Amino acid sequence: MIRLLVGMLILVSTSLARAEDCYYFWTHQCVEVIDASKRQLKQSVLISPSINYFSSAQQSCDAGATERQNTVKAQLLEAFNAGAAKIRACDTPLSEVSLRVFNNPQKATWHYNRAIRATDSKTVIRLDNLPLL
Repeated sequence: MIRLLVGMLILVSTSLARAEDCYYFWTHQCVEVIDASKRQLKQSVLISPSINYFSSAQQSCDAGATERQNTVKAQLLEAFNAGAAKIRACDTPLSEVSLRVFNNPQKATWHYNRAIRATDSKTVIRLDNLPLL
């Protein structure tokens, strides 16, 4: 009886351990060639306003995020296309948006901060009202 109880306790704890904390943001970039001979480019980055979180339950972060993204894809593309319409370099409607997923909050923060760092040749536009996973 005790073996059964200990076995069930171990099984429950391992199934709970499989749930991952996942951190994600969406991004898309458009590049405009200013002067090809001088290699001058103008990069415009459309990005989530912040890093978001979800718990992946029984799946890996990538699998959980991809599955969840399918349910909000229409809303997501609508928001990104509205932002892209204001940028000269984004001249065609978007059909895909890059989903960056991490299971480590420090990695997610590092990549997000790197993506939002504006320069003379890079403009960053944060899009509000994006759906959550």
